[in-house]
Amino acid sequence: MLRTLFICSLAIVLGGCQISQKDRSVTLCEDVLMKYPQHRDKGPVRDYQALFTEDATFSVPKLNISLQGSDAIANRVRSALITKKSIHMITSMNITPSSKNSLTAQSHFILYLTSLEDHTQPMKVFNGRYEDQLVIKSGQCYIQRRNVLIDRVDTL
Repeated sequence: MLRTLFICSLAIVLGGCQISQKDRSVTLCEDVLMKYPQHRDKGPVRDYQALFTEDATFSVPKLNISLQGSDAIANRVRSALITKKSIHMITSMNITPSSKNSLTAQSHFILYLTSLEDHTQPMKVFNGRYEDQLVIKSGQCYIQRRNVLIDRVDTL
């Protein structure tokens, strides 16, 4: 009887630790996904790049964009910050653990984009979803794959 009680108590404690670890992973990744718009819109580029794994991929099929590696992702943002003003807003997110150190996420966004070079160009408004594969490495969450699905584009 005492042995059964001990085993049950141990199972509860270990189960609680596992749930706590999942919650911690989700919290870490929520933080990364919320930092993305801030760093993407204003920099610094090194902080933006630090959100991704070195071998990350970033694609926007509707705009024929396909980037491989955090350096390529950072270089695109570096040039975009010079020519465009953007305002990203995350409207919702759902993060799901998929394995021990891997999570998937879907985040809905709105993006306002204007030209810094030609103020006569109209503002574009993009509405869509980020579909992400996230990984936990050394206690930190990183975006390993981001697929940007654009559902709608409007001009103001």
